[in-house]
Amino acid sequence: MHERREWARYVKSAAALTGLVAALSVAASPTRAEPSGEEILDRAFRQRYDVDMTADIELAMRDRAGREHRRKFAAASKQIDGRLHSVGKIDWPEYLRDMAILTIEAEGRGHDAFVYMPSLGRVRRISSAQKGDAFFGTDVTYEDLERRRASDFRVEEVGGAEIAGEAAWRLRAVPASALSYARAEFFVAKADFALLEMRYFRESEAEPYRVVTAEREHMLVEGGHIVPTHFVVENRRRHTRTEATFRNVAVNPEIDDRLFSVSVLERNPNLRSRRSVAEAAEAAAAGAR
Repeated sequence: MHERREWARYVKSAAALTGLVAALSVAASPTRAEPSGEEILDRAFRQRYDVDMTADIELAMRDRAGREHRRKFAAASKQIDGRLHSVGKIDWPEYLRDMAILTIEAEGRGHDAFVYMPSLGRVRRISSAQKGDAFFGTDVTYEDLERRRASDFRVEEVGGAEIAGEAAWRLRAVPASALSYARAEFFVAKADFALLEMRYFRESEAEPYRVVTAEREHMLVEGGHIVPTHFVVENRRRHTRTEATFRNVAVNPEIDDRLFSVSVLERNPNLRSRRSVAEAAEAAAAGAR
């Protein structure tokens, strides 16, 4: 009997000790630290922009009177020497056909942007002051076409939010250099760092004047990248709205580096044809000799 009581006390003591050790282990185990605002923004931007891609893009803009205006163009983007190069060429409407835009991320100084004017047969540079302008009459701006980097912004605040039922970080950030907006809010999914929404504010204004939303169901996940294939740009100041739809998207296709030059752009190549791009590049090289 005595041995039984001793054994029962031993079992209780062992159980209590085991529970205490488990509790201490949980308390002592390191909790996973939340990433910083800069880390969140860097990962979100890398997933979105560090990718070679071709696509057919349609922009449908609805003005305040309810009229719809459409723009269709072919587009290509490629990382060359760690910098994003992008080109887009309009297919429709007919009066804008063959107009093209080339943007090149310049090392340490923003982006260079050029527009090819087929009626003039030449290229003109877009100034920094024009980069907040509407892209061919839509709510998309030339700034929207540029590659974003975390170093381009100073994150002032990190908070939580919910976008379309999905948990997200809300990052309030100020651009490091002068842009068309004074500050921005980026909403990044906690699940996979996808960019869900971007809001842009004027100086001293509490409400955003432009909001860009990318729907989760229209995101292409491939090769470690998350690319929106449909997003909406809402200009609350103009009371207009533009929907961007990407079709025939190819991630990391073979793209000729020579496409991304002003001299090739002036020869009006077919962006969908490797042969046309090669011929334009060879003609540009011959003209330079």
